[in-house]
Amino acid sequence: MPVIRSYPRRQWEALGRRLDALPEKPKDQQSLKITDGVNSIHAQMQMAREKGYTLNELIEQAAKEGIDVGLNSLRYAMRRMDEKMRIQHKSSRVSDKRSRQTTSSSKTQPPIDNRTGSTVIRDSFSFEIRPDVEDL
Repeated sequence: MPVIRSYPRRQWEALGRRLDALPEKPKDQQSLKITDGVNSIHAQMQMAREKGYTLNELIEQAAKEGIDVGLNSLRYAMRRMDEKMRIQHKSSRVSDKRSRQTTSSSKTQPPIDNRTGSTVIRDSFSFEIRPDVEDL
């Protein structure tokens, strides 16, 4: 069974003060996870891929710079970046579509239910909502 470690509050507070006093580390000396590193040079990696270089060849280039990255790690990091880019692109298309719908639909009146005389509430992402007035 694992031992739960605990330390006095004064030690944690001392650590907090020590961390507050640390100077800023230069950007070129800061460590990055593989996904963060791929994120920072994603455009260059995509250009190399478009030039015909394989992931293994990109790994060889990374090794020449002293970056030890495995095939699966690089593949995962690039896939995550591609998904992020795709989601951003998709969300910008959806927001553009919504703004076009809003401007075009703002000119028309909302439909009225002829049975109840109530306004029918509906948007592009939901189903029609009618007031329940039959059991009053």
